[in-house]
This record gives sequence, structure tokens and C-alpha cells, in this order.
Amino acid sequence: MLKKIYLCFLPFIAIFLLASCKKDLGNYDYNEINAVKEFIGIQDVTAIYGKRFIMKPEVSFTQDNGTDTSKYSYEWAYYTSFGSSDAVFVLANTRYLDVNMSLVTGTYYFYYGVTDKATGVKYRKAFKMRVENEINEGWFLMCDVNGSARLDMLAKTTTGFNVINDLLTTTGSGLVLSGSPKMVYNYEMGVSTGPGLNAGYAIYVGTNQGTERIDPDNFKWKSNYTLKNEIYGPVASNFYADVVQRSGSTRSYMIGGGDAYLYDRVNQIRYSAPLNIINGELKAFNIAPFIATNEVETIEIPAIFYDTDNKRFVKHMGSAGSCTVIPDPAAGKLFSFSTGLDLVYMTYVTFNGGEVFSVLKDPQSGKKYLARFNGTNNAQSYYGEITGADIDKAENFAVSPDFGYLFYSAAGKVYEFDMSLKTTKLMLDKGADRVSLLKFQTFINTTKYPDGNKLIVCSYNPTQEEGKNGKMEIFGVPSINGDLVLANTYSGFGKVKSLVYRTR
Repeated sequence: MLKKIYLCFLPFIAIFLLASCKKDLGNYDYNEINAVKEFIGIQDVTAIYGKRFIMKPEVSFTQDNGTDTSKYSYEWAYYTSFGSSDAVFVLANTRYLDVNMSLVTGTYYFYYGVTDKATGVKYRKAFKMRVENEINEGWFLMCDVNGSARLDMLAKTTTGFNVINDLLTTTGSGLVLSGSPKMVYNYEMGVSTGPGLNAGYAIYVGTNQGTERIDPDNFKWKSNYTLKNEIYGPVASNFYADVVQRSGSTRSYMIGGGDAYLYDRVNQIRYSAPLNIINGELKAFNIAPFIATNEVETIEIPAIFYDTDNKRFVKHMGSAGSCTVIPDPAAGKLFSFSTGLDLVYMTYVTFNGGEVFSVLKDPQSGKKYLARFNGTNNAQSYYGEITGADIDKAENFAVSPDFGYLFYSAAGKVYEFDMSLKTTKLMLDKGADRVSLLKFQTFINTTKYPDGNKLIVCSYNPTQEEGKNGKMEIFGVPSINGDLVLANTYSGFGKVKSLVYRTR
């Protein structure tokens, strides 16, 4: 019964509703709202991180020119990726965008929003912003300024390099260095980076009070960006690294507090238990702050350390949790790997197919010796006393990867020792200036960066203003003991104690 009644009245109800709607059309007043006609001055842009960025759009409306800012509210907001479901991040709520650009390098999908307060209607104009870092590539210089550490930089530009004193303060890093300078190092770690910082490129800065990492793009620091967070296991509260060094394409080693540690991305091994122990020996030994291994080679190669307690070379291979003693060769022995001498300097160079070069000192006579060997097969290629002027006063060393020349400095003089001729030649005399560092920089991409065979000489003038009295000179090294050829010179920073190139 109810169903019939419903069906009978349904057409009537429909007719009534249609008639009512038709009648109501004449009962309303329709007024146009104040709509946006045009956004002017909004387009895809590029901003520089850390620099002032200004965008001044004009918005024309159907009912006014949009200049009365009391009638409108504004919003500059962005997503981190196009079509992202992430939250919207608001950068400013002003009519014009005038900010010190704080977004890290990358591409952002922005919109400029204008809301009419009277109607509550919001209008948006989308655009893309590419944020670039002007301080993008160049030399990191860990400097001594009145006994304290300061990170300076030679930032690469389209025309050369600019000196940036106190990079961390300049970029608003948030990291304040305490103590005297120890090291700066950077390298490509790969995707898995361990605790502390989720980035494939690691930049370490260290003093004698701690070693920290900073963001590879904007140099920002957070409290968990500390090397101690990358070590699985207990370390001293004042722990710092003397050396961090890449080994091949997937590994790195670190030495700190006399201990050596391994990071192996492929085998998921983190810095954890120290490696400086020999299986079967009851006591661990202290490691000198040098790592001799090939930073470039893609295949796995050994790392050579020096045991300062037992005065011997030791080797680490693969993912082992300990080192091994290097046996003296049965044939072609030039010296014992258990030298009984003090290690002064050690490095790996590509000379002669890849060799370990070491400078050893007799603790009794003070004489210095050069020992060379292949770190993979243990074959010894040279051993002899280093003779020449000021070798007893030598402070800094470096080895030419092309010719195997040993360079050393004493005060303001730089010498070249030719082991084949057993001669020493004075290459530079900087007078009252003092040399603070000698180095050949290892570059992974030698096609893009071909200057790994050039000698870097860092010096400073003690009579000039602290923090700006440092100099860096880069020299070509000719064969047959030719004079050094100056390629570039830079000045205006602190006394350089460690340096590394930030590649791109």
C-alpha cells in the first residue's frame, strides 16, 4: 500500500520541485567576486643558497589593482617534489619574497598564494625554483689561526677560486670548532653511510677535541653528525680521528687514539672493533697515524699500517677483524718489515705499479731511511739512507706519483730527494716564510681533475696577520730533477695543516 502511494506521488513531487527551482531563479542577485586577472613577475627561477633572493610579483584583480595589502593575505610555499603528497612548507607570508635563501640545493615546486580576505577565496600561481650553492666545489683548508682550528675554503668559480675565510661561520653551518686543527677529508661513501648522516658524500672536519661531519651541499651540522656516532662500540668522550681515508670504491679506514677501524659498505661492516691486533698475540698495539692504500682502485687491495709499539709494518686485508704480520721476503730482501725504527711518514703512490713509500728514523742515530715495497705481494724495491741538506730538520713529506721523488721541507725550504741518483736538490727557498704542508692530492676522476701529479706547497708568513697569512702554491713536477713549475698561487687564509679537494 505504501509503495503504491509513493509511486503515485513521485511525479507530483518532481513537478513541484522543478517549478520551485524555476521560480527561485528570479529571486537571487548574482554579484561577481573580486577575482585575479593576472599574475605578473612569477616565473621559474634560480636562487643561490645563502644569498639574498627577491621576487616582486604584481597581481591584478577584476575589481582593484591589488595594491591595498590590508585586503589580502599572502603565502610562498613549496613541495619538495612535483605531485608530492608530503606536507606543504611555507617559506614566507609576505606580499613580496625577500629572504636569505636557506633551502638546500635542489629543485622545488613553489606556489605564490593570494587570498582575498573578504571572500576567503585563494588564488595560486605555480613556478619552479632551482636552488644552487655558489660555494659548490673547491679546496677545503683546515687552518691554524692563533693555535685554534678554522676551516677555510678556496671556492671554485667560473673564472678561478675565491677565498672564503671561516667557511662554517660564513655559511651558518652551526658547527663551532674547538681545539687545534687535525684533518679535513671528503669522499664518496655510497648509499649506505652508517649512522649520523644520510648522504652519500662525506665531509669530515677534525680537531684534537673531536671529529664531525657536515652536510655535503650546504655544510650544515647537527649534533648527531659526529664521527663517534658512526662507531659501533664504546669510544672515549674526547675521541677524534687522526686520519680518515678511502680505500677503493667501497671501503674506508680511520685511525684515532692509536686504533685502526674499517668501514666496508658491501659487507655492511661499520667502524667497530679496532683492527690493530694480530691473531695469536695477546695484546693490541698502537697504530701510527698513516694509512697506505690505493684510494682510487676499484678492486680490493690491502691497507698497510705501522705498529709503533713493536716497530713493524702490518697489513689488513678484506673484512678481517685483525691485521697480519708481513713476512720478510725469501728473496730480494732489502730490509726487515720489523724495522725497529720509528715511522716518520708513509703513503701509497701509483709509481712503479703502486707502492708504499715510508720514511723511517733511527731513534739512536737520528738518520732517516726510505723504504719502498709493494703492499700486495710484499716485494721490496728500495731501502737506503736519505741524505741531503736539512733532512734532520725535515717536517713535511710528499711523494710524486709519477716519478717517485721524495719531497721534504725544513722551515722555508723544500727539497727533492732522488733515490736513484741519491741526490738532494733545493727546489724552493721561501726565505722567512715557513712551509706548513706538502701534498699531492689524489683525485678519483683523473679525466676531470688531471692535476694529481702536481705538488702542493702550503706556507705562511709569521709576520703577517694571523688568519690571512697563509699561502697555497701548486707546482708542476718535471722529470730529470727539473725545476718546479708554478701553476697557481692563492693566499689570504690561515696556516694550512690539512687540505682536500671537494669534487663535483
